[in-house]
Amino acid sequence: MKKILGVLALAVASSTFAQTGFPDRPVHVVVPFTPGGNTDIVTRIVAHGLSEELKQSVVVENRPGASAAIGAAYVAHAAPDGYTVLLGTAESHALNPHLQKDLPYDPLKDLTTIGIVDHFPLALVISPKVPAKNLAQFVAYAKENPGKLNFASWGNGSASQVAFELLRQVTGMDMVHVPFKGAAPAITAVAADEVQAFVVPLSVARPQASAGRVKLIAVLSEKREAVAPDVPTAKEEGVPVVVSGWHVFAVPAGTPRAIVAKLNAALNAANSRPEVTESLLKVGSQPAHSTPEAAEAMVKSEYQRWGEVARKAGLKPQ
Repeated sequence: MKKILGVLALAVASSTFAQTGFPDRPVHVVVPFTPGGNTDIVTRIVAHGLSEELKQSVVVENRPGASAAIGAAYVAHAAPDGYTVLLGTAESHALNPHLQKDLPYDPLKDLTTIGIVDHFPLALVISPKVPAKNLAQFVAYAKENPGKLNFASWGNGSASQVAFELLRQVTGMDMVHVPFKGAAPAITAVAADEVQAFVVPLSVARPQASAGRVKLIAVLSEKREAVAPDVPTAKEEGVPVVVSGWHVFAVPAGTPRAIVAKLNAALNAANSRPEVTESLLKVGSQPAHSTPEAAEAMVKSEYQRWGEVARKAGLKPQ
């Protein structure tokens, strides 16, 4: 009996040491999209602060494909030890379950949310060759050319596609969807007039618009954004579409709560670091602070909300 109790005590002690000693090697954060887009930019900003807080290297890995499903599935099936973290998005957590058949993971069962990373606005950009200066003019131009214009997204079933499908549904525009493997190649195609429009994070749209590569004609926020006060909302232009984005950190289900708590504390502390806050605000993202429980509740709420958005946009599982 004493021997059994001794073994149990050793197991508990080892577990406690493993949790309190976390992390003792680099933490890997998986970005389920290509480099250069909003998700990648935000991750690298926060990863720097996270590394400072954890006193350990934080390595960012890009595993794009299948509208974030490849990267999300990779993390969902990784060892639940806190060393593999997902930068979760509306696609990975709230859209894929409604739009992809045979999804290789369940975001509500296979992933545990650590905390909310940020919230960010979405914007509508159009090709500089399109003869329109605002959203109303663009809608009129698209209606004059039914089926002749294309719109980009950063992937089938992505938030960018669903948001634009809503715009199409509300305005009656007849446009062809062209998916790309990430926001960076998609906005490059808009600049080259290979596609004529794209709903993209404001953080990606602003520098491209400032350089004259695209026209930034609307934000899909409830009100104008402080970083782009001259850009009207879609609502102001008579198009009642309000859609925003967010990011969360998540780990495989079954990760010890002590490790989840430590990662949550490090994330909140990282987002409070002046250099991280300033960098996020510069790219148009609002750093967030939350408990794991509040983050989980938000994900469940967004799961329902985006499912309804997809249904309103007429999208079905494929």
